[in-house]
Amino acid sequence: MSTLPGPGTSSRSRAPSSGAPRNDMGSVSATDAHLIMSGKTVGAGAGAPANAAVSGVPGSMNSQDIPPDMLMLLQKLEEDFTVNKSIDQWTYINRREEIMQSVNRLHQQQQVETQIDPDLLETPLHPRKSAEFLKEHKFSSERLLDILASRATVYKTEQAFMVLDSKGKEVSSITWEKLYLKAVKVAYEIRHKSTLKVGDTVVLLYKDGEVSEFVVALLACFMTGVTAIPIHQDISLHEVLDIINLTSTKLVLYSEIVAKELDKLNAQSQKINWPAKLLRWRTTEFGSAKKSELTHWNSRESKKDEATSTTQLAYVEFSRSPVGELRGIALSHRTILHQMNCLNVSLSSMPDSGGGLQRSYKEHRKNKKVVLATLDIRFSIGLILGVLFTIYSGNVLIWAPQRVMEIQGLYANIISKCRASLLLADYIGLKRVTYDYQSSPNATRYFSKTHRVDFSSVKWVLVNALTIDGEFIEILAQRYLRPLGCQHPESAIIPMLTLSEYGGMVISLRDWIGGKDKLGLPETSEEDESSSSDLSAVLIDKEALSRNLVQVIDTNPSSSDEIPHNALRVDAFGYPLPDATLAVVNPESSILVSKGELGEIWIDSPCLSGGFYGLRKESKSIFHAKCRDANGMLEMDFLRTGLLGFTFNGKVFVLGLYEDRIRQRVSWIDQKLYTKLNKDLVIGNGSRYHYSSHLLATLASEVRQVYDCTIFDVFIGNEYLPVAIVEAEVIRKLVDDSGNADPSGGASSANSKGGENEASQLNAIPLNEPVLNSIAQKCFDTLYKRHFLRLYCVVVVDCDTLPKIMRSGGREIANMLCKKRFLEGSLRAEFVKFFVQKSISMIPHGEDVIGGIWSPYVSELRNLALEMFPSQYSTIDYREKSLDDKTGAPLTDFKTIVDILKFRVASSGDSIAFLNTDNGGKSSSKPLTWKKFEHRAYAVCSYLIEKTTVKPGQYVILMYSLSEEFVVAVYACLMCGIIPVPMLPFDSNRIGEDFPAFVGVIRDFDITEILVNEEVEKFLKNGPVADALKKFTHRRVKVNIKNTVKLNKVSNVASLNSKIAKYQAAVNFRDENTTALVWLNFTSDHYRVGATLSHKNIIGICKVFKETCNLSSKSAIVGCVRHSSGIGFVQSALLGVFLGTTTYLTSPFSYAESPLAFFLSLARYKVKDVFVTEQMLKYAAIKFSPKGFNLNNLKNMMISTENRVEIDLLRKIAKVFSPTKLSAASMSTVYNHYFNPIISTRSYMTVAPVDLYLDPIALRQGYVSVVNQAEVPNALHIQDSGMVPVCTEIAIVNPESRKICKEGEFGEIWVCSEANLTSFTNGPKGPVDKFNQVQFNGVIADGNPNVTYLRTGDLGFLHHISITKNGATADGQPPEITSFQPLFILGKIADTFEVMGLHHFPIDIENTIESCHGDIFKNGSCIFKCSDYTVVVCESKRHRYFASLVPLIVNTVLSKHHIVVDVVAFIRKGEFPISRLGTKQRARIVDAWVQGVIPIIASYGVNYGENSMIKLVKDIDVVARDHPITGLRNPALSYYDTDLEDMEDIFDDNREGLILNDDISSRERRAEFTVSNYSTSTGSDD
Repeated sequence: MSTLPGPGTSSRSRAPSSGAPRNDMGSVSATDAHLIMSGKTVGAGAGAPANAAVSGVPGSMNSQDIPPDMLMLLQKLEEDFTVNKSIDQWTYINRREEIMQSVNRLHQQQQVETQIDPDLLETPLHPRKSAEFLKEHKFSSERLLDILASRATVYKTEQAFMVLDSKGKEVSSITWEKLYLKAVKVAYEIRHKSTLKVGDTVVLLYKDGEVSEFVVALLACFMTGVTAIPIHQDISLHEVLDIINLTSTKLVLYSEIVAKELDKLNAQSQKINWPAKLLRWRTTEFGSAKKSELTHWNSRESKKDEATSTTQLAYVEFSRSPVGELRGIALSHRTILHQMNCLNVSLSSMPDSGGGLQRSYKEHRKNKKVVLATLDIRFSIGLILGVLFTIYSGNVLIWAPQRVMEIQGLYANIISKCRASLLLADYIGLKRVTYDYQSSPNATRYFSKTHRVDFSSVKWVLVNALTIDGEFIEILAQRYLRPLGCQHPESAIIPMLTLSEYGGMVISLRDWIGGKDKLGLPETSEEDESSSSDLSAVLIDKEALSRNLVQVIDTNPSSSDEIPHNALRVDAFGYPLPDATLAVVNPESSILVSKGELGEIWIDSPCLSGGFYGLRKESKSIFHAKCRDANGMLEMDFLRTGLLGFTFNGKVFVLGLYEDRIRQRVSWIDQKLYTKLNKDLVIGNGSRYHYSSHLLATLASEVRQVYDCTIFDVFIGNEYLPVAIVEAEVIRKLVDDSGNADPSGGASSANSKGGENEASQLNAIPLNEPVLNSIAQKCFDTLYKRHFLRLYCVVVVDCDTLPKIMRSGGREIANMLCKKRFLEGSLRAEFVKFFVQKSISMIPHGEDVIGGIWSPYVSELRNLALEMFPSQYSTIDYREKSLDDKTGAPLTDFKTIVDILKFRVASSGDSIAFLNTDNGGKSSSKPLTWKKFEHRAYAVCSYLIEKTTVKPGQYVILMYSLSEEFVVAVYACLMCGIIPVPMLPFDSNRIGEDFPAFVGVIRDFDITEILVNEEVEKFLKNGPVADALKKFTHRRVKVNIKNTVKLNKVSNVASLNSKIAKYQAAVNFRDENTTALVWLNFTSDHYRVGATLSHKNIIGICKVFKETCNLSSKSAIVGCVRHSSGIGFVQSALLGVFLGTTTYLTSPFSYAESPLAFFLSLARYKVKDVFVTEQMLKYAAIKFSPKGFNLNNLKNMMISTENRVEIDLLRKIAKVFSPTKLSAASMSTVYNHYFNPIISTRSYMTVAPVDLYLDPIALRQGYVSVVNQAEVPNALHIQDSGMVPVCTEIAIVNPESRKICKEGEFGEIWVCSEANLTSFTNGPKGPVDKFNQVQFNGVIADGNPNVTYLRTGDLGFLHHISITKNGATADGQPPEITSFQPLFILGKIADTFEVMGLHHFPIDIENTIESCHGDIFKNGSCIFKCSDYTVVVCESKRHRYFASLVPLIVNTVLSKHHIVVDVVAFIRKGEFPISRLGTKQRARIVDAWVQGVIPIIASYGVNYGENSMIKLVKDIDVVARDHPITGLRNPALSYYDTDLEDMEDIFDDNREGLILNDDISSRERRAEFTVSNYSTSTGSDD
């Protein structure tokens, strides 16, 4: 398997990453790993699924920089594709691509495009030594194994590896010969007793002290050509299993000790699920190779000669990405050899080093060096220098655990005892021993009575690091090494820049090779070669650094000088590796940086790994990255190190990791501050940069209560905002199950791992919240004062809870993992504080921040922008008469429905009028003919007139479950001129709501008589409400409850008729204004809305239904739900009489028992039109799978909606009912209102629901702008609510000015219709409502003053749609185009609110909140405005750590909806008020909030209300009114600041609408609102 070197770079051939045939396996991802392979017991760590993207790499669009709203879209897409399987792969890929393009567009807007000037670019540093030079150098082409074999014969009994314990005593050691024989033995076993092929993987599990065992296993893998996977202390057992599965490993090698620990763990807790065919061998039991095995092995090997090529993978090292995922780094044998050569050449170049490091393996030499390592030798630089370099160089490695540095003087004593020449350590340990020596020198000097401390043997001190602490290095040299006898301490200390994330390769260290002329730098005479190899430092200007520039103030600062406050000291590592090319590149644009600019270090060298194991795409973007200069792409591939730094005089200076750099836009606040300080504000590229290490140092020194901290930036609302996560002490109150506080007082939750049980016992809010608040404030103030950094939010967590990661030997807080958890809402946050006004520079606001979108000013602006557009009126289909199809009689000539009933009795008295159906869909009682029906109605009339005190014009409650009795009672009341008030029977689960409502009706309507059937009678007289009802009726007039089922006898019809006539005369029975009937509706919050109907109304409604749905006497009618008002009442009680057809009645109770029966009766009676509710259908889908009956006669299944149509509701229902042959076109939504049962409907429309995608930015400003979803992924998706029925006109009107709206904006829906009800009522004794007069008598200000409209209080718009019938006709006629104008509903005015002059629909924001985290219940959030504050109330599944959900909610809502939330509160689980129909009881939540009785467990203030923001906008205008960068950025763009004269052509009256199924290419012309980031223009796009 060959590698492909890049064009023109023959020297460069890194190992390929695809060492295994398995490509794109993904990365192992995990949470905080427990230390598995350190000296501690093995613990299984919790692992997360291995599917997260590799991120944290600059420039690769990592998930960290995707705005939260886009991230949600991606998650939803992922869910639709993988879980719901509702989209196919192509849709998934295309849609994902569209979203990512939108994100990229956002990021491109952040970058300032500049011309590249070739002379100003920083050229890459070229290799100082060619590969040829390195090849000649000694024996670079030999294989490591040959070197080992030779050493085993030449230095048989010399020690190769030695291990000390934490007290410095020798524990174990191994000689060269033993090492070789043991390795051959293991290799022999692998070759002969397993089925492993070359290139297969083997996992090595050893503890950190088992050095020789580990080395034996590793070498055995090299010998057999298999790829080793060493496991180190940063990998948990859970992840080891993940790695085994991921790499399809068939063999694990481990030691006796590890095996025992695993067995113990297996016995104690959960079983370890090893893969089925996995072999597990204890290498410690194998012993050494026998002579026969050795000779057999050697003969085989010589035959194979070079079977294992150098390009083969030697080992795969799993290290963590910045977000804590494990990724395998592939290292080949060739890479290792290059690295060995380079290290050898570099280290041996040191003057006075005593003849270099490497011992010959051809003949015995005495010059043995001793290497003392305290790093973990199982990975990274420890493996490279500790194991591989030891074998390569033939010196002895003495390994001691890091803990030897913790005992004063022990480390120095070990160095002296073993005469160490080379120390391999990291900063953490060296700082410890150095400062220990400073505090008590004698403890070190006289540690051992017998052995003097003597460092004269120490030649090299190698320090593994990412950045250099120059001041410490001087202390280490002058105050530790020199006093203890080191000869040349200045040159001994060699910091190594290692890429611990990418295999631990060294990319820069100081050397004495020279060759500076080859770097391609201009010659400098003053610096001679000797000084160029010294450790050097520079002072750079802090202010320039914050603008990403490097301004060197001083090139050789001495440690004694005080560093000026405006400067920062940075130390150099030295030159890059001798064979490396190093470039400094802008990480965002991949262009070489300009001179004096900071960038990411990119490096190319044969010593580097070829990439990730099995992750091709990521390897390409990180290990084979391309950068460009002024002339285009450079030919070579680079490894992106993720380090930010610069080169100066050829040396490498590193400031930190890319992810540790924090960006913040320069804003008006800076301008204000600089003006105050009389300084010039240099804008630069508009951003400020800070390094988290500098910020953390400031916090550590100034905010004492901070235990630890991490800072990063997040991309929200189009800008980067800095976030700090602070660890501090949190004190909690323990609460026992009964909710009482624990008497023993507070308990810190320092490390409570108790999980869910414990969580419920701890209070959600820390006791010391005020303290945490002041810590957060202090953090903000300190960073602002010292660094001009304005934090966006501070999250406080308990001590030691942030995830840690291994870096340069120590465990540090994993910055990117914290960021990932912050964005996921999974931190264990105890408190959060926001500084919104101080940090965000983009404040979304409308044109009129106080008046909002309906203010006269903004309305006029919209009017001007849209003046060329037509007004929004619907067309009217007026039918004057409605004829009876049997007799031809005009039904509309009848004055009342009672007259029509008489007509039916006369014309077809023996036909069936009403029929109750049972659970089987068959009739459950004798059918009622028209005559019988009239007779029963008379019986009830007789009771009302003779037995009760009810007078004509008074009110009677009818409370029935749906049955014939109900309809009989309705007509009896209508005949007598008594006004029926139908009510639904009590819902036994909702008595708390129903009973007060019931009592309210009795009181307000002055009720004395309640007509009921048996079930209701039982409930009212003996049920749970009986006592309360008795008490209530005692206090006022007696209320009589009458069961009418048995009333069926009439003694004298003639005398009854005369009494009825008197009753009718008393109320002007046939007068148009007489109230005939009252409908009561209850909102989801259970507020009552009463409406009166006159007889003319009743006939009008029936006419609209008959003509719209084309009904006749042949159409059977089925009534089922909501029979007390609206369409349900019309179907159950009115239409059958109006049409003269049979009405089949199914009560909701029997529907609940068996929904199937209802659908069977639809099939049996070939029903064409039926009214159902969404809840009924969802219930049916749960209870049974619809099949076995045929609904192809059903042409119009009306589903009532009062609000915006749920997307794809009809499609979802059609899918469930597809086995019953119910066509999708038969499903139709009906938009109804309390005061009009049918305002618009999709009935008999032949078109699928129309999908529109609206630009949310335009919508917030009152405009309707239809966009392409591909270009605006966040577009609001809505579907139409159908067209107007007959005799109905809709107008869209501005609710404030009452002027008609133009197309292109939305307004209130006004309806003029024969189906409008007469008026609102609260009953004769109820409160008087003045508003209803206005609501029923709307007159359009610039319309016809004689036409009155019903104002619905709903917002929506009409939209023209054109449909082209496919293809041209035969005789060459143009294709037929039909156009129609459906209504689109956006939401109720009562629910909407305005913030900063922008209009918001809560339903959209709540959908966003509920989908931003799995812990927030669906339908469990409510956003509203309370006085000045925008409040979010959520119900969460959690018991604590609510503070981590708050930033998630705030950020997502800000990004997607341009609104800054002021308060986020969490309601107690299970207390969120939901109505019986499953909708939110918004008004109840708001009322409870205002009255302060809402059961809140935790609430968090985010911002200070709208007025403070308005004040802020004014302040900004004062400081930076017209400044292009620091001036006010308004992401909610305005659409109308252009000269409208130039735009005549767009607003063309003859433009075509939206064209569906179009096969002729027609030019589409309509207003296009282009949304560029900050322009305020209306672009035309013809």
